[in-house]
Amino acid sequence: MEPDGGYTNPGAEPAGRNRDDRSYAHSETKSIVLNVPITDVYGHCCRVEKLPRFIKYLCRVDKIDDTHFSLTTFERRKQPGVILQILLRVPERRIAWQASCSECSQGVILFEPLTEDRTEITVKLRSTLEPATLAQLAREYLTNFKQFVEGQTLL
Repeated sequence: MEPDGGYTNPGAEPAGRNRDDRSYAHSETKSIVLNVPITDVYGHCCRVEKLPRFIKYLCRVDKIDDTHFSLTTFERRKQPGVILQILLRVPERRIAWQASCSECSQGVILFEPLTEDRTEITVKLRSTLEPATLAQLAREYLTNFKQFVEGQTLL
């Protein structure tokens, strides 16, 4: 982790990108506390098909297989979607992903139990979006996710 709290993985290049692209990528780290047990929070994060319920620019998510998903945005309805790959799942600890677009090329969600009924999640994003835009989107995603999870029961 860099001093500013950004997420990096020196030496590990995302698939389909080259070293020259790295200078344009920005990192953002945001956290939020949910009044929900860690098991439920993790369960909701594993249900990738539900992303459009709290990420407003997504209109559809289709499961390709256990680790690959096709994301369709409102802007690109007629174009092939972004492919999201889940790289790592450590139950109730972390989920890491990589996407086929530069706007949100990599990310990780970290789960930390605070009490039996409270969980802190930290999202670390790597993107070519401008830092202020990336920070705003990270806050928005977390706020929407908190409202979604606290208002739902996992089925």
